[in-house]
Amino acid sequence: MSKLGCTCGHVITDQTDGLPYKASLLRDEVENEFWDEVHRELKPLVEAAESGDKAAIADAFGEFSPWFSAADKLQDRISSLYIRRMSSAYECQSCGRLWVQKDDSERFVSYVPEEGAYGAILAVASGGSENLN
Repeated sequence: MSKLGCTCGHVITDQTDGLPYKASLLRDEVENEFWDEVHRELKPLVEAAESGDKAAIADAFGEFSPWFSAADKLQDRISSLYIRRMSSAYECQSCGRLWVQKDDSERFVSYVPEEGAYGAILAVASGGSENLN
């Protein structure tokens, strides 16, 4: 998604990283499955590394070219798992409406905050730490 039109008329853009009004959601129903997949990806590499068996590493991850390291390949595999399981959420900076991605689709469902204003709830420094008690 690069742009999402909010009901209030504001256009939410997603064309860079580190957006304070965007979050990734890992639904509780798939969390264990996600971590099981991560474990399955990491286990052969860790076991091969512990044994020092370079052939086992090659079996688990294939042969690496000089410009693509084992760490790069592992990051790519974990990122693929992450992307498959995560959904996006956006907070409209104009009205505060929260838009949550529905399933694996490009469809979003909106939720209106009780305050009716942008609260930066998805930002790291949202100022919402008083709600953590």
